[in-house]
Amino acid sequence: MAQTLEKAKKVSPRDYFLNLSPGKLAGLKQITDAGGRFKVFALDQSNSFKKALRAMHERQGAPAEPDYGEIRDVKMEMVSFLGGYASGVLLDVNYGARQCLNTGSLPRGVGLIVRCEMSRDAGLAGQMEPGWSVEKIKRMGAGAVKLLVYLDTTDAKNTRAQEAFVKQVWRECQKWDILLMIEELSYPRKGEDKDAPEYLVRKSRNILEACKLIGPYADILKLEFPGNLKSMGEAEIMDNLEALDEAAIRPWVLLSAGEKFDVFIQYVEMAMKAGSSGYMAGRAIFNEYFLQDTPAQRRQFLKTTGAQRIEKLNEIIDREATPWMDRYQLSAEAMGSAVRPDWYLEKGRRAAAREGVQGDY
Repeated sequence: MAQTLEKAKKVSPRDYFLNLSPGKLAGLKQITDAGGRFKVFALDQSNSFKKALRAMHERQGAPAEPDYGEIRDVKMEMVSFLGGYASGVLLDVNYGARQCLNTGSLPRGVGLIVRCEMSRDAGLAGQMEPGWSVEKIKRMGAGAVKLLVYLDTTDAKNTRAQEAFVKQVWRECQKWDILLMIEELSYPRKGEDKDAPEYLVRKSRNILEACKLIGPYADILKLEFPGNLKSMGEAEIMDNLEALDEAAIRPWVLLSAGEKFDVFIQYVEMAMKAGSSGYMAGRAIFNEYFLQDTPAQRRQFLKTTGAQRIEKLNEIIDREATPWMDRYQLSAEAMGSAVRPDWYLEKGRRAAAREGVQGDY
């Protein structure tokens, strides 16, 4: 029987991971490196990917709407060239997940994370991708489910709707014993520029409040950078990062949100020093792929610039990131001792339920 949310909230963050259910633990090991750090190549984009391909065709003087085959092939190419540098790859069901499994584009030993939500505009309540489910993600062998939610925590109505959607997915991940990674994204209000000072201030606060809201539902948090080097000093940003790390009851990774690589790598360095356990990045790594003129040049970009960027990020992760077990002062011995002899039996399930921990089959 799956753990209830009420019991999950009462369990300390350390005990939560000490008693992590076997399916979730297996997924966690699949998507991290040998040291328990996250180096995730994110390639689950839909609308932004189509937009980039459309702009590439227009720039080349041959306007065309990207079709299924083109999007699929580009994603497979990117995963084939860059996936081997990652501990995990995040893909969508539409163009990438099964396609990369079928062709072998996803390298052996690299964990698979699959997006579950439908691609929708910011401000709209989240929905599952039609016909897709947590159960199907589990059945295809993925290590984790990724759920994106747009949040403006000052909008009570929208926040309630988003929390209900998150809770729905959380229940399914508990039922199917699969790791849940929740991504929060802030968004400007209608008529508001994303670089406006008032939005940037609100965004930093929103990231912190969103982290508190979704934390109890998540196994891993995928969070935005709570600052902007153009308008904020480093000391203020570090204060924000430290507050975010304190609020995060789960290990958290930094998302790139389409930032240019030279900016994102600075953000990664700062976030890791504040306690983050890794990164999840896509466009910061491959954006200029779409500016290359020929297929050969695009492949060369991935082999050189793309690979070098991931290697630079990985160097920072290896040096500065907090492994998830270290975050909770956990050891292999403690994790082993936490397994009760009857964990798979009915009496073991009842005992685990009384203690409010997971791992009960």
